[in-house]
Amino acid sequence: MWLDCENNGQTQAWEMTRKIWQKCTPRPWPLLLIGLIRGAPTVAYENDFNKDTERLRTLISMTIWSIWKSRNKSTILNQDIAPNETRETLKDLIQDLIRKSWNATCFMEEGSRKIHQHKLQKIWADKKFARFNMKMGPTIDLS
Repeated sequence: MWLDCENNGQTQAWEMTRKIWQKCTPRPWPLLLIGLIRGAPTVAYENDFNKDTERLRTLISMTIWSIWKSRNKSTILNQDIAPNETRETLKDLIQDLIRKSWNATCFMEEGSRKIHQHKLQKIWADKKFARFNMKMGPTIDLS
């Protein structure tokens, strides 16, 4: 279901995931097989200074969730889904995650806030994929 079904918009969602990955890191997008999807929580890159491990785990999880939501809408609710709907759901999920993660730092003590903000900037490639403004929060480039 995660790699074979063409009716749930997953091709466009995985393509968007790959584009996000390429904006965030020079590391090549890994070969996407069912084993990688199933084992995503255990994936770890050596010398991961750019937070590629965490980003990959997050992107795989969010993509699977968007595919699952579209599948349920189609099969359980018997509603038609547009070919790009899964991709748009993925975009919304990623934006929401980054925005909420950033907003959560506002409630932290100064030292912890700076550490967590820096971590978010590392994960989401500040000025390449997401721009982080200390006052306005994140702006995400999903083009």
